[in-house]
Amino acid sequence: MPLLKPKPKPRTVRLGRPHGRFTQHRRLARLREALEAAPSGLTIHDLASVMRVTTRSVRRYLEYLKVETELDPVPTTPGGAPLWRIKPSERGRALFLRRTQAYGLLAARRVFDVMKGSALYEELDLVARQLVQIARRPTKGEIASDKRLEDRLVYVPEVARIAAQKGEELDDVFRAVADLRVLTFRYSTGAVVRARGPDQPTERVTLHPYAMILHRGAVHCVGLDVGKDVVKAFVLDRMSETKTSEAERFLLPDDFVVGDFLQGEFGVGRPEPAATRRVLIEFEPAAADEVRSRRVHPSQKIAAAADGRVRLSMTVGDLEPVAGWVLGFGGQARVIEPPELKTAVLKELKRAILRYGE
Repeated sequence: MPLLKPKPKPRTVRLGRPHGRFTQHRRLARLREALEAAPSGLTIHDLASVMRVTTRSVRRYLEYLKVETELDPVPTTPGGAPLWRIKPSERGRALFLRRTQAYGLLAARRVFDVMKGSALYEELDLVARQLVQIARRPTKGEIASDKRLEDRLVYVPEVARIAAQKGEELDDVFRAVADLRVLTFRYSTGAVVRARGPDQPTERVTLHPYAMILHRGAVHCVGLDVGKDVVKAFVLDRMSETKTSEAERFLLPDDFVVGDFLQGEFGVGRPEPAATRRVLIEFEPAAADEVRSRRVHPSQKIAAAADGRVRLSMTVGDLEPVAGWVLGFGGQARVIEPPELKTAVLKELKRAILRYGE
């Protein structure tokens, strides 16, 4: 006679303190959303039902929310539970957007995908959800709300390069940049960064972080390396053991300009003058329109010949990304100078031919 398997116990939803690194942050966002949607206010029990937590947890989250938002308990009947609401003066600070403006902001929301897993991303995602509500709100005289334009007007960013979850590190870096706090971390210095490797060479860095830059699917932090007394860029996916100081702060230099570190197609960083190279590349007429239509580097200059060819000149510090860019044009591009860049491109072309056995 076959044995009867016991019936599985029905799954119950546990109330109380949530588990997980970012769950508590999501609960705070949900609490804020619930209060925004109810201008007249909600009771503790109403909020507990909406958030699926205990009333004790709601009281704790309300205390957290009070730190950044003024709340207003509204008395009801004598002895009755008060209604909690966001103070009207706080609600008055809202920015009113037309639907077209909301669609424009929503189109760029995917640029922040590289930040997934961080509390910063949760904050930005909350704004995106509020923008969707604005876009879908029925109005007259504008784009119809039922056309789902928010799903059809999109910006496609570079694929995120961060291999491992760096949510905590990203939050530390953002807080240090925003509040001008000293940041310490270990930085991988090897040619290849491995997610987990005990022999990965690292160095300890104390940084005055000046700015965060999102470039080609990666997050960079530009700041003063205190130990080496040099301003440089660090890549987030090479950072570990980040710590934002609670006591040490710094002053942002008046002469810091983040644009000095934006090298167009070729990355983030301010090259030393002694290390710069003048680059001169000639392009065939078939590639001329693409070259003229793009500004790949702040220093670039373009000259056109009578036969349709164009020459692009610029001054860069790192030739490696330039070589990769030139190779993308195949036979339509020819490096004239410097000799090191010409040799690097020729070497890669020969390797490509060998892989095809010719």
